[in-house]
Amino acid sequence: MRKVAVLIIGLLILSVVPLVKSAVPSTAQVTLIELGLGDSVIFGNYEIKFADVNPSWTKVNVHIYEKGESEPSATPVLGVGDSYPFPTEDNPMFYVKVAWIKSDEKTMYLRLESPLKKLESVTLSEGQTYQLPSWLPEIKIKVVEAYDDSAKFQITLPYETITQTITEGKGYGIPYKLTEISGKTISYYPYVYLNLKSSTKNDEVSFDIWIPEYAATSLQVKRAQVSEEQSQQVGAEPTELIYNDILYVGEILTFSINQTTYKLRLNSVGYYSSFSVFDKDNKPIKTFTVKEGSGYQLSQVPIRVEIPPNSVDLSYNRTKVRLYAPQGSEVQPIIREADIKVELSVSSTELLLGGDELIVFVNVENQGKGKAFDVNVAAPIPDGFELRSGIGTWNLKMLDAFTKMPVLVYTLKPTQVGSYKLDTVNVQYYNEAGEKKIIKSNTINQIIVYGLPKLSLVGEAFNGTWSTYVHTQEKTVKLKFTVSAEGKDAEYEFIKNATIKLLLPDSLDGETELFVGDVKAGETKTLESEYAILKPDNAIISAMLVYQDPLGNWHEENFGNLVIVNSLPPAVEIKEVKVYPSPEELPEYVNSTLAKVDNKTRELLAEKLKDISSYYLPPEKGINWWPILTVLFLIASAVLAYSYMDLKSKYEKVLKELGKRKRRPGGLPKKEESLKLEEKATEESRP
Repeated sequence: MRKVAVLIIGLLILSVVPLVKSAVPSTAQVTLIELGLGDSVIFGNYEIKFADVNPSWTKVNVHIYEKGESEPSATPVLGVGDSYPFPTEDNPMFYVKVAWIKSDEKTMYLRLESPLKKLESVTLSEGQTYQLPSWLPEIKIKVVEAYDDSAKFQITLPYETITQTITEGKGYGIPYKLTEISGKTISYYPYVYLNLKSSTKNDEVSFDIWIPEYAATSLQVKRAQVSEEQSQQVGAEPTELIYNDILYVGEILTFSINQTTYKLRLNSVGYYSSFSVFDKDNKPIKTFTVKEGSGYQLSQVPIRVEIPPNSVDLSYNRTKVRLYAPQGSEVQPIIREADIKVELSVSSTELLLGGDELIVFVNVENQGKGKAFDVNVAAPIPDGFELRSGIGTWNLKMLDAFTKMPVLVYTLKPTQVGSYKLDTVNVQYYNEAGEKKIIKSNTINQIIVYGLPKLSLVGEAFNGTWSTYVHTQEKTVKLKFTVSAEGKDAEYEFIKNATIKLLLPDSLDGETELFVGDVKAGETKTLESEYAILKPDNAIISAMLVYQDPLGNWHEENFGNLVIVNSLPPAVEIKEVKVYPSPEELPEYVNSTLAKVDNKTRELLAEKLKDISSYYLPPEKGINWWPILTVLFLIASAVLAYSYMDLKSKYEKVLKELGKRKRRPGGLPKKEESLKLEEKATEESRP
């Protein structure tokens, strides 16, 4: 018996202690429940009854009833360790399992199990909170800290808060307290199972949430050994949780017990919160107070009112309330209206094309007491922009009262200049009554996109005409600079406070900064200035254009070799110029020229000269001696020239022969002999 007791205690402990596991459990289990013959467990909408047993107490007969039905839906016969899937083996909602049969005490230990199913996959940033859907208990899961391979979670249940660190690839099971029987806590474990998939330090955490297929939160044990009167009293005990939600000061919760209607009003909240109970005709029955973290059970009406720890919210005059009533009691839901506010804002209303991007912020807040479900946010993308990053729509399953969605951010890139309007953000949701609502945000009426025109700078110097290159010997020179802006829209494409900063060599002196001012697309501005030339130089002038864009940011553009001023003196050039003889010198020049050429050329030239000179001679009177004399003169000139050339060749021949003679021994020839030879050569050369 002692071993059996130890085994049972061990089973009880294992059934309620949460463990960190590396794999998701297959089922969620309810704490072992001891039942006598005829006892039953009311588990949510089903009753599991210990109906019969065989004489040897090795097999038990279990009846499973659906709520309100007098005939059982199933009557399995089970032995120790046997499990029965309900309603079908292919699609079980829960299992009824016989864990132990104690024949000596005429009792059995019943275990209820339900397959775990994945509710959804969730990704949260550090500090964000996820709340289970409204059809489940109010359980919140917050990412407290994110590490590289683990994350710390804070799980807030209606009655307690758990903090747990989970490693990647492992999980954590969270039990849910169903009730207490004879001082023993009956829990459903794991009611929520977190399986951590990934975690990034100080960033996002991804995990899966698993829950039981049959996620009931109420459990009650009915004993068969009591009298009929006691049974009625047990049935009238406030054991069923019929309300587990927020109540605001002044709100009235209407509920019915055995077809009798009652009303519960919250009068005030604080460390002690005040309640009043009324009948259906609004006559007061009882006013009482409940301390935070405790409860109060009425004797006039079979109800129990509890306020979980840390539930009072003085900021909004509300508190979390749990109302227990007898089995079968009903409560009318309080339909509250959500008050959704959506605000649209942008990083800037003035942008520069090609550089800036528009960051859009969407803030969605529920300022009402009611919850908003299936919240859909659709953000606008105006003409002239394209979506750069982020998304244009967001969805949230539920937005609780007085809570905000995380700020929605997306980025737009302008594609052209102009003035644009950012239209409203549309928020669509369903209120607690299931009605569809659409809320619109404000608009951003004017977003201006500016652009920079294409700039050019041309320089010229003046030296009679304007040119990019001049040569001057003056002491000053005029310079002209022209700034042009090329673009399509002068209203949005321009520069401001432009200045030309000249880069002058030390050979020039003058103003180095020329203020241009504002220049719009399609506009041209010209500035002139005079500069002193300090010394000869081939001066190359460059410039820097400094200006502000339409948003006031400063820019610089360099323009090199705009204009060249050459002040070097001209170089002296020597050229051979052909000089002709004067009229007086012409005859002598003709004669000498003819003497120098060969006979054939001489004859040709003589003929041409004859034809030219004869045209200017007067008519002949008698015998015209001039042609005769001219011919004779030409013939004489030719003879003289010929003789000169002949003598010259002979002279050169004699000199050559003298150079070949052998010298006498003893030195040079006598002076008298040398003189005689030179005289002889001179005489022979004369005509």
